[in-house]
Amino acid sequence: MLKKRIIIFVLGICIIGLLSGCTSAKTGSATYDKIKSSGEMTYAMTGAYPPFNYIGEDGVVTGFDIDIANAIAEKMGVVAKPITTDWDGIIGGLTGNRFDMIIGSMTITDERRTQVNFTDPYYYDGAQFFAKKGSSLKSIDDLNKGKVGVVTGTTFHDYLSKMDNIGEIVQFQSEVDIFKALDQGRLDGLVTSKVVGARAPMDFGVEIEPIGELLYAEELAIAVRKDDPKLLEELNKALKSIIDDGTYEEISNKWFGMNILKK
Repeated sequence: MLKKRIIIFVLGICIIGLLSGCTSAKTGSATYDKIKSSGEMTYAMTGAYPPFNYIGEDGVVTGFDIDIANAIAEKMGVVAKPITTDWDGIIGGLTGNRFDMIIGSMTITDERRTQVNFTDPYYYDGAQFFAKKGSSLKSIDDLNKGKVGVVTGTTFHDYLSKMDNIGEIVQFQSEVDIFKALDQGRLDGLVTSKVVGARAPMDFGVEIEPIGELLYAEELAIAVRKDDPKLLEELNKALKSIIDDGTYEEISNKWFGMNILKK
């Protein structure tokens, strides 16, 4: 009789556990529940996109994205843990459950929306063409089958691939590599974030300058898996909170001297 009661008790515990798991799955709260129970949220970026995210002199990843992630995590009552990865595999890493989210300056696009869900934008930026300082070019349209550099897997590459006057699109793994290539004369120009490119002379000691107007504007946001609506909801709440209490503007001013959430 005692043995039978023990078996029934154990089965009851198992059923409760299964029902709990089913409830989390149905409500889309599994990742959020895991984050709250562990006290840690993991997020990905390249660690090679200064000043948004990069490896500092102390070997620790730092930048605007990191400060935003830490501020959001604090609002959620957890700790943020950054994970660096190559950009061209970052969505696959998210959908493959290597990390909980992407906080790495990812542009919202229709194609990416088919794979992930995005929070509200946490900053606005734009695609800018850059050339060596003193270049005779007035715009990207002045190129005559020139070589233009971009980081692999970016929206910048998609844009350039539709231009007839680009002779070759040269792909790089990071902004660090692309700026050096342009400075060394191995490229006729490059396309990157207007904010990142504007800081390149100061951050990397390269002599480059923006050419022409913005190619297009972008909204950048945090990406989560499609089956994580609860996490998406909580991230949006935390983001709104740091915007409303002034934390966001303080972080933005620290890195850029302005609020980059304002268009």
